[in-house]
Amino acid sequence: MNITRNNYSQYTNMIQQMFGNKGKSNDPLAQCDYGNFALRFKPVDISFSKPNWDNIMTKRDKPAMSEKEFEEAIKDLARKEFATGKRDDKAYRELCMRHGETVSPDRKAIYNASMKKTGGKMNAACMFWDSKGNKTLSYNPESRNWKAISTDAEFARAKEFTSIYNNELARLKNEYRETAKGRTSYNKIKQDITADSTKKIDYSI
Repeated sequence: MNITRNNYSQYTNMIQQMFGNKGKSNDPLAQCDYGNFALRFKPVDISFSKPNWDNIMTKRDKPAMSEKEFEEAIKDLARKEFATGKRDDKAYRELCMRHGETVSPDRKAIYNASMKKTGGKMNAACMFWDSKGNKTLSYNPESRNWKAISTDAEFARAKEFTSIYNNELARLKNEYRETAKGRTSYNKIKQDITADSTKKIDYSI
């Protein structure tokens, strides 16, 4: 079952019935109300794993690379995948995260600020908001997973990433044909790019 703001009470009742605790209103899970803004600083005694910030998008001290470097890295990923004929999901996900974090809210700071107010305990809403009341981060007590709630800026940034990636794949398919995918070496692709850039240099005075 996916936990939502509307079915959280139903979910907790179901869990209580499964374990024969239907009447225990002091059950910490029963005190939670997923996504209830009013409960954002109410502490509850449920166990939870701390967020792994290596896997959660958040504002960093500085971007992983410049915009020009990001664009080249995205294109290079497409070239490597075209050469191998295989999708590298791990590399794609990690690069997409680093690219998107340039516009991410500081979820780590928001989390830490909330933890100070709850004494290090999970809040009864199992969700974290920024100072403007925007949802930024949530915790699912069923799966014990954290989820970054994407902002409009992050969605736009992800579209930009996908556009660069898809355009480079389309260029490669146009230049080498679809049948060359997985049969064209990465070194050849790089050599051809270097050759093309050399041709474009205007030596006229």
